[in-house]
Amino acid sequence: MPRPVTAGIDGSVASLAAASWAAWEAELHCTELHLVAAWPPANGSRVNASQSAARRRWALRCLDLAAERLRTRHPWLTVRTHVLNAPPTQALLSAGEDAELLVLGSRGLGSTSPLGSTSAGIAARAGFPVTLVRSPSRQGERRVRGAPVVLALDAGHSHDDLSTAIAFEEAALRHIPLRALYVWIPPSPVGPHPVTPWPYGPSARTRHAERLLTEALVPWRRKFPDVRVEEVCLEDVPACAVTAATRHAALTVLGHRVASSLGAVAHAAVGQAESPVLLVPHP
Repeated sequence: MPRPVTAGIDGSVASLAAASWAAWEAELHCTELHLVAAWPPANGSRVNASQSAARRRWALRCLDLAAERLRTRHPWLTVRTHVLNAPPTQALLSAGEDAELLVLGSRGLGSTSPLGSTSAGIAARAGFPVTLVRSPSRQGERRVRGAPVVLALDAGHSHDDLSTAIAFEEAALRHIPLRALYVWIPPSPVGPHPVTPWPYGPSARTRHAERLLTEALVPWRRKFPDVRVEEVCLEDVPACAVTAATRHAALTVLGHRVASSLGAVAHAAVGQAESPVLLVPHP
């Protein structure tokens, strides 16, 4: 049996959206969906016995409501619930270690910031793939329209192999195209247009980038021959280009370094994305 898809629940709209998206993902991967809630405060503050009991009841209630809703919508999906006696970050990092994928809302989970501090901290520190979901309302529409999986990568580094493999697999499971995006910072300040026009065709730097991207995708094209691939190379600020690409994606796959906080590109993409963003760690 493959490992489950796990979603964090705290009763917020974002966490329910994440759980809904996780249910579709679990069905695609033919595996179980696990819903996890942590009842101790996210900030680690102490609570008395009555407060502790109330928080635990609230966590159980949130799990039950989410599970009931998803079982109705996905009658063939096995949905299991777990309430953990640990702060959210610790609990979800632990749960994610045993999961195929951890899915979180990019709002909620104990924070009122645009990108919830708990979700951001987990995504940055996790040594496993984490998907952050921000805009639930358009997910069904995107599936119907067949928007592509967007893969944002650095074609010159082999550590993007895992990101590439996951992106191709997700595109193949959904029967939708893959758009591979390679962005590099131009030598001069970026003007009003993201692509610098060249009077006599693309520059040597552009041709080099296109060659790197094509070479990086060759083995994956062979492994997934049914996936239609579009290659896009841009001279632009990476955070801006990747964020823009998420607006036309069913899913955005992005590699990032494991650290105490998300890098600029990942933080910008997640904070402003209209599609779910799947963050894949690399050394």
